[in-house]
Amino acid sequence: MKALWLDFADKRYASILRASRSKLALSRGAMLLEILARQFWRLWTFALFAYAFVAFEGLELLSLNLGRVLVALVLLAGLGLFVNGIRGLRLPKRDDVVDRLDENGEGAPLASLRDYPATGKKDAFTRALWDEHQAQMAARASALLPLMPDLRLSGFDRYGLRLIALVCALIAISFAPSGGFTSVKNAIALPVFGSAIPTSIEVWATPPAYTGKPQIYLSEISDDVVLALPVGTQIVMQVYGGSEEIVLNETVSSRRMAFRGNLETMRNATISVKKSGEIEVLDGDKVLDSWQIIASLDFAPKITVKEALGQTTSGSVRLPFIATDDYGVIGGNASIVLDLKSVDRRFGLEPDPVERAPLTTGLPLPFRGPKDDISEVLIEDFSNDLWVGLPVIVTLTVRDEAGQVGEIQTFGNLPGKYFFVPLAATFAEQRRDLLWSPENNTRALQVLKAATNLPEDLALASGTYLQIRSAIRRLETMLVDGMSVEELSEITETFWDIAIYLEDGDLGDARERLRRAQEKLLQAIEQNAEKEEISRLMEELREATDDYIEMLVAEAEQNPDSPDDRNAQLSDGNDELSKMMNELQQLAENGESDSARRLLEEMRKLIEDMQMALQDGGRSEQLEQLQDTLNQQQGLSDQAFQQLQEALENGTEGTAETAQELAARQEALRKYLEGLQEQQSGVARDSIADADENMEASRDHLDAGELGQALNEQAQAIENLRESIRRLGEEIQQAGQGRDGLQEGDTQNKQASEDPLGRELGRIGTTESGETYVPDMNASERALELLEEIRRRSGDVARPQAEKDYLKRLLERF
Repeated sequence: MKALWLDFADKRYASILRASRSKLALSRGAMLLEILARQFWRLWTFALFAYAFVAFEGLELLSLNLGRVLVALVLLAGLGLFVNGIRGLRLPKRDDVVDRLDENGEGAPLASLRDYPATGKKDAFTRALWDEHQAQMAARASALLPLMPDLRLSGFDRYGLRLIALVCALIAISFAPSGGFTSVKNAIALPVFGSAIPTSIEVWATPPAYTGKPQIYLSEISDDVVLALPVGTQIVMQVYGGSEEIVLNETVSSRRMAFRGNLETMRNATISVKKSGEIEVLDGDKVLDSWQIIASLDFAPKITVKEALGQTTSGSVRLPFIATDDYGVIGGNASIVLDLKSVDRRFGLEPDPVERAPLTTGLPLPFRGPKDDISEVLIEDFSNDLWVGLPVIVTLTVRDEAGQVGEIQTFGNLPGKYFFVPLAATFAEQRRDLLWSPENNTRALQVLKAATNLPEDLALASGTYLQIRSAIRRLETMLVDGMSVEELSEITETFWDIAIYLEDGDLGDARERLRRAQEKLLQAIEQNAEKEEISRLMEELREATDDYIEMLVAEAEQNPDSPDDRNAQLSDGNDELSKMMNELQQLAENGESDSARRLLEEMRKLIEDMQMALQDGGRSEQLEQLQDTLNQQQGLSDQAFQQLQEALENGTEGTAETAQELAARQEALRKYLEGLQEQQSGVARDSIADADENMEASRDHLDAGELGQALNEQAQAIENLRESIRRLGEEIQQAGQGRDGLQEGDTQNKQASEDPLGRELGRIGTTESGETYVPDMNASERALELLEEIRRRSGDVARPQAEKDYLKRLLERF
């Protein structure tokens, strides 16, 4: 009976095991992983430490032979750990797997299937109870899950060496240099006492920093690739190992280069690319590596003049120019010399002039953006120079980083201040004659005495007249005793101050206060000053503006030909200035420096318009008609903008009837302007013609219902009308110069006035042309140095990628 039970139990046990073959296989694999982890964790921990050491070029700290010994010891240690793991390796048997699997079941179901009852085998109830028990155990055995491997090694690795090794390996994978295994390859490949060292070549090509091109690793370049490199590129070559027959053959430099250094350590060479050619590294007759180089020439910069030598409304030199270069212009200057052959040698200009150095100034260059194609305007004030009004030769010179120079010459009369008061013009002219030649000293004294002989005809205040006579007597005393260079400078400066005061009176002081108030306000905005400080500076600006307008009115009232509608003009201008002041205060308190700068420029233009309307040049009928046309165009533009706003709010394209009505008004205004154009000549006519074209385009857009395009054309027409008014005013002033008795070639100077950054006073943030103005060359060159340093660092392959990405973003921005 016992044998029957055992046979029955074995068959049932075997059938369940056959049904659980997949579970047993997975469980056997889990147990095998546990055994491998416990037997070989020392080996892979040691391997990870070795990898991190090698990846960070640890062998480079040792000599070649010591490195070989270390590599051999590492290999032997690894082999020992592997053998030790193999010796303790024992594959799991089926019974071991069954026992581990049975431990996961309740009541050891697999072992229970092989049991048999010890008593009551003949009892029917006992057999039924036993069968039920076996059925339950069979169900539990079928429900058993495969084993999960227990890979915990904390009991074997009490110090956590395996975790430290894993961290070191991950760091090496992320940050170690790519060439870390070169020394391992050399150490393994070479015999300990051999002399034939395998060759390793590393080559970098670094273009000049000013080109903005990145560094190139030539060792990764295929042999069939032809490289285009700028002239001046530095190619650095490093050769490790190899025989004594390794030589450098190159045809790209001006002189043949050769390797330097020690055979046992490293040989190197630095090649400067001067021309196209080939670079080869030879080991005897064998070519180890070669590169084909095409040298990209760096051409000299070019500069052209866009317009003839001109002047701004304040009398400063205005000369637009364009400068181009392959990689960018880094600097430039303008040199002005007297064109003596073209001078009208009459009166005080008849003697030979004293020798003097040329007038020089730096060319404006942009701080940001590319500098390979620059379009700028030179604005410089030479009003107090004796060459003002005389023919000069202007030489513009630009240079690039390679030291190459491009230049161009242009000709014209040096601009300056116009003097309409005869006595002021006399002092300005005699000042020029004194500086021109010592032969003019006696003549200048006689002219000044004659001009001031009858004080009752000059209509001057007694104090002013006494100052003038005192200056003339001082000149007479200097001439008797022999005038030195210092005395000449002193007396001519005094005469200049007298001429300015006679011409402008207190207006010059008011203009200076206005400029200073604008400058201080803009600086406070850019420095995020407190609101209280902003409010104080705004009040100062309001007062300075009011004083300047009052001075303009007082000067205009002295002229009997003043227009009757002067008060209306002032009222309209003051209302617009008041609105601009309120808007400027809001921008200032919000710290919007760019918008505030633009609004200050608009205020400057408005004040200039008011000045022209009040001064002598603004009293002509033609100028009044142009000013009226400008006002009508501004009103028409306001209505078109209002119509566009209503169309956008209602979601429609606007009312066709309203647009056609605006088009009809635009056409009427254009025809009126056509009539004004026929009365003009010179540069003012050109600006009016441009405004006429803008009005015609605006009319066509209004007819088509295209309000947005019409507004753009109207804005341009307004700007051209402003320009025509300014130019017409200049023409009338020049005509007035002849009326006041000044002869051609007379000096009209304006006192130079610059802020610490070299910007023209009276212009805030921009030059009179609207172009960007730059500080002095020291600040400019420093900014260029910083930019080149950013470019150099961005091309350094050894820097972290995050830093290189940041530097590239800086280059894109600037």
